[in-house]
Amino acid sequence: MGTCSGISTTSIKSGLSRRDIVKTISFAWTTPAILARRKTCTRRQWGYEYARRWHEGDLAAAYDRQPRYRGKQIETIILTCDPYLETTDLMPDSDYEAEGFAYLEEQGMLFRGIEPRAYWEQWKAAKMPMWVVRFEYAT
Repeated sequence: MGTCSGISTTSIKSGLSRRDIVKTISFAWTTPAILARRKTCTRRQWGYEYARRWHEGDLAAAYDRQPRYRGKQIETIILTCDPYLETTDLMPDSDYEAEGFAYLEEQGMLFRGIEPRAYWEQWKAAKMPMWVVRFEYAT
């Protein structure tokens, strides 16, 4: 697992303005977990150069779908560490909650058409390299 320095985002939150948000990220399938504030991690299949543009302390507008498809901003998040590359077989069990799957399961929702736990197990077995993005809510 990557390391996060655990910055204090209090000073970032107190000085937050809309012009500070320069990145966007969409959550689509896990939007309900974002709205319930039960998601603090996401994994992405980003290219190296793109991933390296994201940094601890960055603010990002969280969307329910990509803005180009009429997505709506639903939250503002702050990255709590630089994204890091990790294969899905190394995901810690605690990330079931952090990825929002526990919330979806509790609500009886499906993820990409299947039960969240089944998707999680398939994801772990796939051993896919993905960028791990850890965050908290800005407000």
